[in-house]
Amino acid sequence: MLAAGGCVQTQGLRPLHPLEIATSPYSETITSSHAGSLAYEGRCLLFRESGTRGWLLPVWPTGSTFNGTAVIFHQPGKAEQPILLAQQFVISGRSLPWNSLAAAIYAPFQRECGGEPFLVSKVRPAD
Repeated sequence: MLAAGGCVQTQGLRPLHPLEIATSPYSETITSSHAGSLAYEGRCLLFRESGTRGWLLPVWPTGSTFNGTAVIFHQPGKAEQPILLAQQFVISGRSLPWNSLAAAIYAPFQRECGGEPFLVSKVRPAD
């Protein structure tokens, strides 16, 4: 009876794995760019925008990884780019509403991390 109750309470959601990042197939669509830096807090890798001080949840292209000190940004057909925590850089891509993302995959990120999802298409150093 306890095992069944535990399943009902979690509703199939799982906690994030250490150093897990949100990923999605690469998209070339860019509607906005934001300057800021990455912060890893509470098992969540978030982007802190310099201007508004708001938080975004970067959704990196599939193949990108996080090793605890840097994201290795994977852009198809380009050399992989390391982005260090606290390094100032610019991300370009587009914002996504949570309800447009597959709930089964992204629900743990929404529950544990918050921040507006942002599909990352391009990164560059801040000037």
